[in-house]
Amino acid sequence: MSLSRVLAQALFPRYCACCQCPIAHAALCTPCLEALPLFFPEEGNLLLRADIQSQFSLPDCDGLIACGWYHGVLKRWLCDLKLRQRRHAAALLRQVIAYQWQHYCTEQVPDVDAAIIIPLPWPRLINRGFNQVMQTWGSVLNDQLPILPVLSKRMTPTQQTLDRRARLYNQRQAFTLASALTGRRILLVDDVITTGATINAAAQLCRRAGATQIWACATCLTPA
Repeated sequence: MSLSRVLAQALFPRYCACCQCPIAHAALCTPCLEALPLFFPEEGNLLLRADIQSQFSLPDCDGLIACGWYHGVLKRWLCDLKLRQRRHAAALLRQVIAYQWQHYCTEQVPDVDAAIIIPLPWPRLINRGFNQVMQTWGSVLNDQLPILPVLSKRMTPTQQTLDRRARLYNQRQAFTLASALTGRRILLVDDVITTGATINAAAQLCRRAGATQIWACATCLTPA
């Protein structure tokens, strides 16, 4: 370890965000990371679970993976990043995502060759200053999959107060794809899936552009 790093740790010690124990690096200690209530990657395709299949409408997706349910610390960290722009929350989420993605890869789930991050509309991106999905998933996936910057989204009303039918209508014609995806196996990545309307609208477009397999991927799934 370099002298500068030793000095930095001595002057600015790090603590686990959950248990507050001293840690040398990252944001969560290993025991707290392993204790998080995450989905089990050995389950494989989450769409094969009856409870998830009945709740989320993803007819144009071949599979689904996610880190965990949208509650507890995962919900708090996502809200801290997305709504309060607390960048420390991005480091926490990246650690969880990297941990979960590594285990999905170990189980060889999913079988894809490129990723597409669900974009923000330009006005929302300018106002927020960053895309929280790229902030959290980008560095994790970048070393393993090409991230294709081919999807754009027009400004639509916020989804938070809409029911399933209104969400489907809201997302109709929301996306534009700038390139063909002939023969590609795509991972579509978002932060939260509530009904599936947003990510399935993007999946429909990818399917029409020639994608042969489409997996939905999210940090969190909203529980019923």
